[in-house]
Amino acid sequence: MSDALRQRAWEIAEQLAKAGGAQARLTAVPDGYRVELDLLRTDNDADDNGPDDHRAVLNALALGDRWGHRYSPPSRNGGTARETVWSEVHEVHEAHEVRSAAEPG
Repeated sequence: MSDALRQRAWEIAEQLAKAGGAQARLTAVPDGYRVELDLLRTDNDADDNGPDDHRAVLNALALGDRWGHRYSPPSRNGGTARETVWSEVHEVHEAHEVRSAAEPG
């Protein structure tokens, strides 16, 4: 994978870590990288807010090609909601043109 792609992933990781108040993880996936950040929320967090800056987290995630999250409610984790947000960057592959035999070439 290219250095530019790795640099892009590290930039997302740095922004996520700053916005989320925790260390982001960077892992290789087929054709790219995934950046993950765990967000923890206790029952005592007012209005389900944790130490993270929601808008900044979303802005960092949006820098990737794909993004999403996983959520596990407090009832499953001893009163702590567990959420992992992720963003992926991928190599761009040129599409191969497909022609049928009937098309002039």
